[in-house]
Amino acid sequence: AGRIIFSLNFHLGNWTPQECVDYLVNEVRHERSNAEGEVRRSFANPYYATLPLYQLAYMTGALQHRALYQELVVEGGMPAKEFHDAILIGGSMPIEMVRARLLGLKLTRDYKTKWRWEGDVLKKK
Repeated sequence: AGRIIFSLNFHLGNWTPQECVDYLVNEVRHERSNAEGEVRRSFANPYYATLPLYQLAYMTGALQHRALYQELVVEGGMPAKEFHDAILIGGSMPIEMVRARLLGLKLTRDYKTKWRWEGDVLKKK
């Protein structure tokens, strides 16, 4: 989450790269050399530097996968190895399509998304 905070603040013009480093050192407790490397990678790499929401999208995907794991493995009894293998074999696709594939759901052309990933999982606890 620290990456999200410093990346958004930098791209919004609120922080300099040095302030991003200081944030990682003081708030996230990175060692200074690691924080400098993290910030340099985030802004020197043309791919990441032009995508201010990259870190946020990465975290959102992680939360979606965690919720799907909760539903299928923890609550549904799917073996963890089977889940992880299926995710890797499936390649890149929207998480609801991953879920449909793993559950063997039939999707029609007019299919509307229904799965509410993180919210539903949090409400069950």
